[in-house]
Amino acid sequence: MQKQFSNLVSIITPVYNHEKFIGTCIESVLKQEYPHWEQIIIDDGSADQTAGVIRRYSDPRIRYFHQENQGIEALAHTYNRALSLARGELIAILEGDDTWPPEKLSTLAPMFADPDIVLAYGEVQDIDAEGRSATRVSRIVRKQAGLPRPILFNDPIRSAMPYLLTMEGQSLIAPSTVLIRRSTLDSIGGFQYVPGICLTDVPTFVQLSMKGKFYYLPSVMGHRRRHLNSATLMFLDAVSTVPGKFMLQLAESPDLGISEAERSSIRKSWDGKTNMHEFTAGRLCLLRQDWKQARYHFCRAFHITRPRTSLGAAAGWVFSWFHRDLESLFQLVGRAPLKVSG
Repeated sequence: MQKQFSNLVSIITPVYNHEKFIGTCIESVLKQEYPHWEQIIIDDGSADQTAGVIRRYSDPRIRYFHQENQGIEALAHTYNRALSLARGELIAILEGDDTWPPEKLSTLAPMFADPDIVLAYGEVQDIDAEGRSATRVSRIVRKQAGLPRPILFNDPIRSAMPYLLTMEGQSLIAPSTVLIRRSTLDSIGGFQYVPGICLTDVPTFVQLSMKGKFYYLPSVMGHRRRHLNSATLMFLDAVSTVPGKFMLQLAESPDLGISEAERSSIRKSWDGKTNMHEFTAGRLCLLRQDWKQARYHFCRAFHITRPRTSLGAAAGWVFSWFHRDLESLFQLVGRAPLKVSG
């Protein structure tokens, strides 16, 4: 397949204070079976030794650029700066704390021989701060397994779009697993910037879903690192709450052609977001040893229609009285903890 398909893949890697992880990230790219790539690393003003780690790698395909700190609020602009520097026909996303399996590019790149495909993706696997993989299949992957083919493959075009606007749809396509056709990304103006929304992936995927078909592979195509300093956790409110308001507004747009039944489903999906948000906030408070505030969040996480979240909140509430966090419990059930014990 590699001999028949040799399009250059430009890998966009934003980093900020990733000295502990960027070496592993780069090495996972160097181990790719598909050799036709360049990695564009944009350092958003790291204050640690991130730059020093990157400079240890002499492969000319690795291109390093530094910028003054823009923050996660400008992540779309950072992505688009990397896009402007990219020379490839295909675009990949690999955050500086994530990694790939060796077959990622060799498996997905040839799918773009089909001109109708604008995005290809696969399953994501969580890893902890030490790089250990979660042994339990993630909720995201379990959800993907139950979705119909038209949503997974966006076939016919726009089939995935209503689902992408739901709360569950925010995690359908993990950024570390994707490849995107450059010409299509350019046609929508690059990575989408939405004021108040830190992340650029879902708004971009929504736009791409109106341009062409997707290709989905039920195999691990990316590893998402779970750790306390990840952007998702450090900016929990902006990542978890604001996107819901934007997606609900977008669903009302007559240009998208969404039916009233689909709008109702989208609105209903976001009703439970607060409970999950509160549970995560409580989990973080346990790690900060703010026991009283943790109990406050866990109490707010209870909801009769969310038994799994409520069960976790109950465990967190009990653990708070014993001044313990939930991470050992997450590790016990095969989930990636936010903090490695010991």
